[in-house]
Amino acid sequence: MVKIFFTLVLFLVILVSPVKAEHQSLDIATSSAIKVEKLANVIDRLGEKIQGFFKFSSEDKVNYQKELLERRFAELLFVIDNGQGDLIEEVSGRYATYVGRFADDLISKKVSPQSDKYLTMFENHMKILPVLRDHFPANSGFWLLLQHDINTVQIFSDKTKNFK
Repeated sequence: MVKIFFTLVLFLVILVSPVKAEHQSLDIATSSAIKVEKLANVIDRLGEKIQGFFKFSSEDKVNYQKELLERRFAELLFVIDNGQGDLIEEVSGRYATYVGRFADDLISKKVSPQSDKYLTMFENHMKILPVLRDHFPANSGFWLLLQHDINTVQIFSDKTKNFK
């Protein structure tokens, strides 16, 4: 029974979420690794959870959360650049959620020695998000969603700075 369970878990890890070198340094400008379809999202999120489960050190977990946050940011860029308005709400909400998870993990795991690199990531996102927001008329629904993302990044960036 244990062998079957172990084999099944190993099969899922290999099948669902293979470790790709391209994800280690995700280039925000490329969209080759970005999937915003519903079924692909479910499968990818499951794979991400399984892969995250096998990160054992605090540093590995935080770096993996950072990688996931960069993926969510790339998805947001992709959706807006390709005019997929029907997905903006979902992708924007997912991005804000991952910002919060990442900042909370940073603080709870006490990973302050590297927090400058993480604060730089927040600052880079803060430079791009207003440009994305300004694709839409002021105070429209999409504009407000992106403003919420800007506020979320600012709040958690400040929270992380204060932790330092």
